[in-house]
Amino acid sequence: MLQRLHLFFFIIFFSINLSSCSGGNSSQTALTGTPLEAATIVVKRIEQLQNDTKALAPFIALFDPKGVRFSPSYHLVASDLVLTGSTFQREFILQNPPMRTWGTQDGSGNPLDYHVRGYFSEFVSDFPYHTNATVTLINSISDFKSQGNTLNNMLTTYPLSQYRIVEYHQSGVNPTFGGLDWTSLMVVLKALEKNKWSLVALVHGAWTI
Repeated sequence: MLQRLHLFFFIIFFSINLSSCSGGNSSQTALTGTPLEAATIVVKRIEQLQNDTKALAPFIALFDPKGVRFSPSYHLVASDLVLTGSTFQREFILQNPPMRTWGTQDGSGNPLDYHVRGYFSEFVSDFPYHTNATVTLINSISDFKSQGNTLNNMLTTYPLSQYRIVEYHQSGVNPTFGGLDWTSLMVVLKALEKNKWSLVALVHGAWTI
């Protein structure tokens, strides 16, 4: 009898832990406030996750139920990867996560092959945007600080009637490059209701050839 009780409680404990790690939509947290306030929460969670994997669950709780688009360029294409919270969480914590192709390298056209953690480090948390960036709420194409040779189609993909884009821009840190080492992170929010949002895209910007 005692052994059966132990087995019963083990099954319950295992089921609870499994469900808490699933990253499903039931754990989604709506972002609240103005678009700037909501985006600030996103980039803060990104910075926390870069330093501590315990921040993974709070980060994916911000994901839209349909997933988050990850694009290495502000010229969005149909092949951009969209990951649900559960997929992002699973691959982020795997010891040997699968490699994915996230786009193509500017100039060479070579595939950008990274696992989730590698892409996150290279194209999402590559700069301390939360603490050291110029923040702009985008209302027109001229508002973007990111200006390169690539067509920016973000506002046609995410129209202001339903989405808001907040850009975090750093203008360059190495004088040798004359400012061409600038980067940006664009946070795209989907309106759920008044002052409530979900995260639908994280887009990286950099100088293109």
